[in-house]
Amino acid sequence: MVTGRSDNTARLFNLAHNGTTLAGIALTTVSGLAIVTFLIVNLLGGLEESPYIGMFAYVILPFIFVVGLLLIPLGMHLRRRRLLRSGVTDEELSAYPKLDFNDPRLRRLATAFLGLTAANAVILGSISFLAVEYSETVTFCGQTCHTVMQPEYTAYSGSPHSRVACVDCHIGPGASWFVRSKLDGLRQVWHTFRNTYHRPIQTPLETLRPARETCEQCHWPNKHHGDKLRVFARFSSDEANTPSYTAMLLKTGGGSLDLGSHGGIHWWHIYSDNRIRYIAGDERREEIVWVELTTPSGEVRVYSRDDAKAPATDEVEQKARIMDCIDCHNRPTHLFREPDWAIDDILERDSDLRTLPFFKREAVRAVKGDYPSHAEGVAAVHQAIVDFYRKQSPKLSATDSDLVERGAAAAAETYGRTVFPAMKTNWETHPNHIGHETSPGCWRCHDDEMTTADGQHVIPMDCDTCHVFLVEDATERPDLAALASGL
Repeated sequence: MVTGRSDNTARLFNLAHNGTTLAGIALTTVSGLAIVTFLIVNLLGGLEESPYIGMFAYVILPFIFVVGLLLIPLGMHLRRRRLLRSGVTDEELSAYPKLDFNDPRLRRLATAFLGLTAANAVILGSISFLAVEYSETVTFCGQTCHTVMQPEYTAYSGSPHSRVACVDCHIGPGASWFVRSKLDGLRQVWHTFRNTYHRPIQTPLETLRPARETCEQCHWPNKHHGDKLRVFARFSSDEANTPSYTAMLLKTGGGSLDLGSHGGIHWWHIYSDNRIRYIAGDERREEIVWVELTTPSGEVRVYSRDDAKAPATDEVEQKARIMDCIDCHNRPTHLFREPDWAIDDILERDSDLRTLPFFKREAVRAVKGDYPSHAEGVAAVHQAIVDFYRKQSPKLSATDSDLVERGAAAAAETYGRTVFPAMKTNWETHPNHIGHETSPGCWRCHDDEMTTADGQHVIPMDCDTCHVFLVEDATERPDLAALASGL
């Protein structure tokens, strides 16, 4: 027994004299000091932007800190039981001493206890706040679980939403969705820990918050008006990488009845003047079997296919989804471009690459190759382009090696943003529903087969419903100013 102290102090020291409590004290002290150090360094701007530093400072260390706190009373409890079994009476151990604060040693003990408790509360409170804050950063979402989120984070980094935090779209404002997302995050962490997560990540997400509460915080459909003039560049796989340009007027539309200006794709599909509900026949929502349109006048039209069985009322209530932005813009950020289109974009931006013979053909072929890993694929695509010109055009490879290298780097980057073998992810696993060239897209409904029961109304497949062609298959890029002036 420890002697030379008050009975109360001696009792505490006696109970604390065990390996479990001492380990808890050590863990709490070391992790607490480390946490304080990280906080100070972070406030001074000394921490590098790394997912692993944040994970260690704001998640692992606080966990160790709490475990240490729990070990301290656990060890004392076990020590007490052992002492009782050895013959020490419970009365000797359980009797509360008289608290005489005239005793300077008791005052020091109480002051130390209150001070340490307050310090622990400050440390835990600060770290809890920082842990929540860190868990909502793009770094945490995209890089902590590197293999799982590599495809999504890579696509996000090069997207138009790359300056929008993940939580702004996946969670949005409000406490209820914050709590729901954190609980769902625990499930994802568990699957990651057990290595039972889906490859690729399953889409669409059933738990995704409605677009009206997220997307429309920035994009306001009834404030969009008119049409958009777009030019699409396509290149053939011949030696000259021959270009072909198509210019069209997209009837994106918007507006509202109240504004007196409305129409077009957005007004018909997602604005509240019209309400569309649908039922999909598959989990990926690519086979639409039932559509209901409620017009501004209150008229309700139900469309289905001839061979489809009409859903029962309870099935409609359970399965019908109100159409929103994500039903067409299903890859607004995490887009994996089809290789043909991705290489077309490169050739449009860098016209010098068009002088490389068969660049489109070889780049697409290389990107669509089968490679064991993402890193090996990036290296293999780069090497394939370099080797092709070294063998087939040795003179060009020697005289314009910089251009060949630029083309090889562009093709490798396309692969790097598109194919992820570890997650079994590519442009085919996550199709883009905007348009109808690389996936069914608009034609999921607009196929001339969805009709009302009386046959009076049909969801049309007419090209002019959504766009007007101004130029088709031109060999030179059309003059947008001239096209706009003629509209």
